[in-house]
Amino acid sequence: MKSMLYMKTGSYRVVSCEGGDQCGKADAILGFLKKFEERGVSITYSSFPIYASPFGTVIRKFLKNGLSDFNFDQKDELKIKMALYALDRLQFLDVILQNPDYKETLVVLDRSSFSNAVTLAYGVVYMKDLTDKELNSLVRYALWLDNLMIKKLHLEKCVIQMLSEADVWENVRHEDMDINENVEIQRVTDEMYELYEERVGIGWKKIVTKTNRGWNDRNKIFNDIYNFVVSRHGEFNLEVFPKKYTINIQEILKNSYPDAVVDQEDVDKYLKALNENDKDTMHEYGIKIGEQIGKSAGRFVFKSEEVQEKFCRIIKKEPDILLVLEKYLDRNFKDIVMKSVDKWTNRS
Repeated sequence: MKSMLYMKTGSYRVVSCEGGDQCGKADAILGFLKKFEERGVSITYSSFPIYASPFGTVIRKFLKNGLSDFNFDQKDELKIKMALYALDRLQFLDVILQNPDYKETLVVLDRSSFSNAVTLAYGVVYMKDLTDKELNSLVRYALWLDNLMIKKLHLEKCVIQMLSEADVWENVRHEDMDINENVEIQRVTDEMYELYEERVGIGWKKIVTKTNRGWNDRNKIFNDIYNFVVSRHGEFNLEVFPKKYTINIQEILKNSYPDAVVDQEDVDKYLKALNENDKDTMHEYGIKIGEQIGKSAGRFVFKSEEVQEKFCRIIKKEPDILLVLEKYLDRNFKDIVMKSVDKWTNRS
């Protein structure tokens, strides 16, 4: 039986899960997704960046190696990076807006439009002379980049930030780390999230996952999350056979790159690694898939005119993104992006 609340509101119920690196966020999310399903709550799940998409692949490459091949000013480089994350999320947004069935589920996002707080931290930690005015300007710009997704999905209504209160930061996954994974950046990340929390207000909830005594009890973490979600979105009408959707590379391929040629075995390995939180394997196959799309896609498609318009506005603001796409992917991909931008811009 469908929830009457969904039918009444006709709007999305979204939980945006945020947190810095190594706070146990991914494990906590996988755990409470299972518990939501066991309770009979229909779920739509997605995580960002979507590394197997062309934009996600570019993101993975600069997370690993930076953008040292370009001579960008520090602030310009930071804006380009934030814009690439926003473009990656627009692929997801175009998918979710096409199917009203997603409105009948609880949409759970592992990172969201507010994750540019992390990207900001990666950049501003190296800008020693940055003023408060300049920082607030960057926050406003980050929110502008994602304002369509925030507005359409009402993301400000329910944001959960998982954080560690442990004094010592460590590589809890014992996996290959990004250039930005260190204790100082994690401290600045918490500060950036505070700026977002001030803007979101009562829709933002901090949940501690780790203290100096170790990891908090998973059941307690779930109960804290569940209670907050209910306080923001209302009680759920639980279903005997709850639905479970995901929006990831398969859905994006079908929607935005319908003629791309991709090895399905690579897709299967990528999704398996994603479900198991195997970051190294996920990154490896994500890049393989993103590069295959970049070389083989003949079309780049968005169906929502609002998403098309937002994409074009971001490219107009940050045209150097096209240089980055060509360098880290393929000239073919840059060309099909520009072809779509020209088409959407000149639409009568």
